[in-house]
Amino acid sequence: MTKALIIIPVRMSSIRFPGKPLININGKTMIERVWNCAVQANIGDVYVACCDKLVKKFLIERKIPYICTKKNLKSGTDRVYQAFLKIKNRDSYNLVINLQGDLPFLKTSHLRSLVSIFKNKDYQMASLASKIIDSEKIKDKNVVKIAMTKCNSNVYRAVYFSRLPIPYGSKDYYEHVGIYGYKPKMLKSFMAMKSSKLEFSEKLEQLRALENLVDIYIGIVKDPPMSIDTPTDLKKLKKKLNRRKKL
Repeated sequence: MTKALIIIPVRMSSIRFPGKPLININGKTMIERVWNCAVQANIGDVYVACCDKLVKKFLIERKIPYICTKKNLKSGTDRVYQAFLKIKNRDSYNLVINLQGDLPFLKTSHLRSLVSIFKNKDYQMASLASKIIDSEKIKDKNVVKIAMTKCNSNVYRAVYFSRLPIPYGSKDYYEHVGIYGYKPKMLKSFMAMKSSKLEFSEKLEQLRALENLVDIYIGIVKDPPMSIDTPTDLKKLKKKLNRRKKL
């Protein structure tokens, strides 16, 4: 039986969007929306990994479980791993999910799809992808594309991730949905790996796993969540939400 632990890494000092975890989106903060989605998925315990006093104070007020981490960590994965190490009963979990804190309208079904991949006990690391419908996304460097090969009827294996349109000349392109599932031993191994050349070039840390011959299995989902990385993304999201209200 899979016992999952969801950790949501957040920080206020985002270069592209400072203060992002506490921005208001139609009456709720970003982190509230992500946390609520994770809880409603009902697949395991949920914690927020944070390093800022303002976020900690907010989480206490909302009675949201949290774990404090160091500020000067390189990535969200580093924050997830440090939080995981602070959990007393961590040996009881056999799956750790790194849920990005900038996906305010993630669907609970996406998290369940990720967990379902691990029905194959040999899989150590997994993520999600969605077919690109909006052609503008194909050339958008902020939308990460995946080249994949099929493993079975429901699961693919990642061959490469890039900010460029890959595979070249493809009829269909798939964008990466930045949620990761790790078996605890795999997460530990990943954190021990040195940063790789491809990772540095593309600015995508998952390439570190591929360069170290770690298979990343991919589940396909519909309606990918919008990632709020910049103030411009937030404006686009609010316009989208306003259009829905008018319908």
